[in-house]
Amino acid sequence: MNNGLKTYQEFFNIAYAEGAIDVKTKHLIALAASLAAGCEP
Repeated sequence: MNNGLKTYQEFFNIAYAEGAIDVKTKHLIALAASLAAGCEP
């Protein structure tokens, strides 16, 4: 795995770890942010 992909995977694992906000809600927030930014789902 290249360094950039490894770094992203580490970020993803930390960002989507269980915490104050559950994983499903984090996914919905990410979807809403991408739509607000004009990205297509």
